[in-house]
Amino acid sequence: MIRNTEQVIADLKILISTKGYIYSLCLILIDDFHVDLNKIHQLDQKSLLSVKECSLIIGFLIQKKIDFGLPESPEKVVDLKDKTYELMRELQTSFLAPHAVKLQELRKRQDNGEILGNTREERLDFFVKDSGMVEPMFYAGDGVYDFQYLEFLESKYKYDRDWLRENREFDIDSSRKIVARIKEIRKRKIQDVAPIDVEEIFPALSKKERRKLKKEFSNRQITEMERQRHVAATFFRYSLLFPDSEETKFDLTEKWVKFYENLLNIFIVTPTDLKDIDQDAVKAFFENFSSVPGCNQNYEGFGYFNILNSRPLVSLEDGRHFVGLNYLIPEAVYESPFYWMLEDENYRSILAKNRGEVGEEIAYDFLVRVFGIDNTFRSVTIEAKKGQRTTDIDVLCLLGNKALCVQVKSKKLTMTAKRGDFDQLMKDFTGAVQDAYHQGLISREAILTSAARFYDEKGNNFLLPRKVDDVYIMGLTTENYPSLAHQVHMMLDKEDKDPYPLFVSVFDLELLVHYLKDPFDFLYYVRQRIDLIEYFRGDEELVYLGYHLDRKLWRLKDYDWVMLDTDFGALIDRNYYPHKIGMSHLLPESDDPLHHRWKDPKFDLLIKEIKLMKHPKIVDIVFHLLDLSGNSRHEIVEQMAMIKQVSQRDKVTKSLAISSFPDFGLTYNVLNTKNNEDLEDSVITYAMLRKYRSKCDSWLGLGSFSYSANFVDFLVFNDEVWKADADFENEYGETLSKMQETPVTSVGT
Repeated sequence: MIRNTEQVIADLKILISTKGYIYSLCLILIDDFHVDLNKIHQLDQKSLLSVKECSLIIGFLIQKKIDFGLPESPEKVVDLKDKTYELMRELQTSFLAPHAVKLQELRKRQDNGEILGNTREERLDFFVKDSGMVEPMFYAGDGVYDFQYLEFLESKYKYDRDWLRENREFDIDSSRKIVARIKEIRKRKIQDVAPIDVEEIFPALSKKERRKLKKEFSNRQITEMERQRHVAATFFRYSLLFPDSEETKFDLTEKWVKFYENLLNIFIVTPTDLKDIDQDAVKAFFENFSSVPGCNQNYEGFGYFNILNSRPLVSLEDGRHFVGLNYLIPEAVYESPFYWMLEDENYRSILAKNRGEVGEEIAYDFLVRVFGIDNTFRSVTIEAKKGQRTTDIDVLCLLGNKALCVQVKSKKLTMTAKRGDFDQLMKDFTGAVQDAYHQGLISREAILTSAARFYDEKGNNFLLPRKVDDVYIMGLTTENYPSLAHQVHMMLDKEDKDPYPLFVSVFDLELLVHYLKDPFDFLYYVRQRIDLIEYFRGDEELVYLGYHLDRKLWRLKDYDWVMLDTDFGALIDRNYYPHKIGMSHLLPESDDPLHHRWKDPKFDLLIKEIKLMKHPKIVDIVFHLLDLSGNSRHEIVEQMAMIKQVSQRDKVTKSLAISSFPDFGLTYNVLNTKNNEDLEDSVITYAMLRKYRSKCDSWLGLGSFSYSANFVDFLVFNDEVWKADADFENEYGETLSKMQETPVTSVGT
């Protein structure tokens, strides 16, 4: 029988209050958060506790004075550790209990022949109501890397520096130095713990080994042997925390006492550790972010205020502070100042204005790196008639005949919503997502119909450079909004005729800009996310991006929809985290699953040359080519290079044709001539005939002179929907009949 959440938490609190539990907790924090960076993508994330789970544990721990008494035995420490994992697994199951009941009811309805729908109301009823969002929000990834909190700190609070300094003695620059130093201290201390995979050294007994042992020992004896093996394995990597084995002044008990002291010391920091940083700033920092055991009495679990999230430095005796999770310090430094200022009624209006200002600035600063200053506009005002403002766009990006409309919001998810309250969850979602989406739809319509005037942030009227035939809507939140991608899929209110939006956080945007620096790659990802939002499902953007970089977002054969595992996000962890902390050069490139993924120099050259042709529908052309699988890309450019080489060598005209019915096809002509008209006529005619013969809706005709160093000297593109044409067949019927069947090249992954 599944126990309810309250029952599991009650047992968890009892466990946490057990004598010596603090040492079991220390082992968990080391084992689950101090891992081999080179293998981080290979970890079984489901077997490890998350930041949120450990925050919950420590939040309960500091409700009472922490018991630093020695545990009964090393075996007891391991038992408490194992019991923690057991209860935390049960806790997640308890969150899913209401969902399990609903699932049983749905199965009964299906068994009775009822056809189930997939309307928004049905999704809300099944996935959102009755606290259905609690589990996805609590068990989604962190959503932010620790270093991102510090990097965004200046951008978020640069207009609030004076208030923070005068009212809380909070200095942005000093705070960043302090956080970095505390992290360095932990890093130095943790070096005494061996970075090994204990399971590789102490693997569990196999069935074959157990059968052999059964010949000499009872099941009870074998179980005890396994238990002792497990205990030994647990402490193996901590050998340096024990006194030197040659030291004779310590008896066995004293050696364990010393071990526990050293284990705890890994998590201890004091103001005196930061002597080289301004001491007034250090003092203020510890006052702003320290908590004292015996507090946090109103904390009841996820969705309730946990003082640890705003004051992660747990004050002990003699100026010592216990820092269980380093991650919580930059998070608190980033989040807490907002709430300090919110308490000042006289500053609230200024605070709100500043939040909107910095949100736009952050979005613009990132997107201008991708689309360029000439194609990126901030604070765009749309007027249907002169002087009559229709709406505004926070950031507008243009690429050929496509546009990206970005709406920025700074709405936080409230505690009540995190507890699963349906009404509050919908209210928060409306403020963070739904309103921005509706605003984006109005802007999209204005751009597509060209029925409005557009003004930049300085009030200057500007014209869109060419006819835009598609507008992608992106919503951007400046806050870490838990399980944002999942909420959009389940809760968004939209008409069937309207496109989906893509909603991400500023932290997600940083990653998108890093990996998708080319505007075509960036917008292609946005298009795929929007087009496949009903097909691919995941909890956070990191997972979608990891999958795309590894395999590409593309429909899979024989699958109606795909649930993306969080392990795809770990691919980003392995690649990006070492890059940001300056350790990439210390790790083998061969172990990085994203290193040089999708890199093909010849294909990249082909794309580059096509972009230079400045065709009005260049974005559509490039998107069609990006749709090709990695193998298809390689095969096509290799065939193109081969016939180019043959044409140069034999001084003959060569051609090839490739199609993927009914979406897209490509022809390539290499002419042994220097006449531009001959090349154009040949490319246009061959592309026209092949398009009709292959019954494809879109066709790209490429041409090159045999003497040219380029892949492409001329191109033609036709995306008119194919339809039978009797007159065309009468005129070209003989030529069409002589054409061989077009080779088929797969697209997608």
